[in-house]
Amino acid sequence: MAGRRAPTAVVLAMVICGLVVAASLTGAAVLRVRAAPANATPGTTSETTTSTTAVTCRRDPCRLLGTATVGGTVVELIGDSGLVSGRVRIGSPGTQQVIEMTITDLGVYLDDQSLECAPGAVSACLVRGSGDKGTAGQVVVGRSDKWSAQGRAFFSEANYLSLANVDGDSAPEVIAVQLDCATGADCSKRPVYAQVFGLGGQELGCTRLYPRIDQLPGYPTILPTATQLRDCP
Repeated sequence: MAGRRAPTAVVLAMVICGLVVAASLTGAAVLRVRAAPANATPGTTSETTTSTTAVTCRRDPCRLLGTATVGGTVVELIGDSGLVSGRVRIGSPGTQQVIEMTITDLGVYLDDQSLECAPGAVSACLVRGSGDKGTAGQVVVGRSDKWSAQGRAFFSEANYLSLANVDGDSAPEVIAVQLDCATGADCSKRPVYAQVFGLGGQELGCTRLYPRIDQLPGYPTILPTATQLRDCP
């Protein structure tokens, strides 16, 4: 159909290369790939630095950007003064875990709306940032008080990324709103659709096209049902 884009990459697989020194990454390469089908095994995840030491920032001073409580566990997002790097601090000072987020290697900036968490048997927190081409995010998953960053980055061309439980299971899903637009075209008035992923990056399906983002199910907190999902464009 004219004006429809060919299937494009909507999940960014970040492959981190280089030495890990003083709990920070010194090099990173980013590959943008198509999400795996829902029944496929997720690809290799990128390495993310985890530490139990005090939080330090690439650019001092550190800034507390957001706080959430998930099942009694306190989760904080700490950013540097330039908002170009971030770390998630989980737990109390005596038992805290610090995870460096690699999402800022994609050129996005953090702010006080960057942290979102959702409870469950498998809890998750989403750290997202905005850039010139859209919004990118990375997920940290907690199971039995043990937290780890997922090595997939999620991307929304329409600047909407969130966590929500779409299929009613024990874990939330990632919702990314995309534009139905050919590369290089003027996309400002193109239809949109919601794309749903598992926490590991597997694509679960998409909604039908809607003329505007405020017509998506549940807007402003977009939440399609499992029966509204179909194959993605």
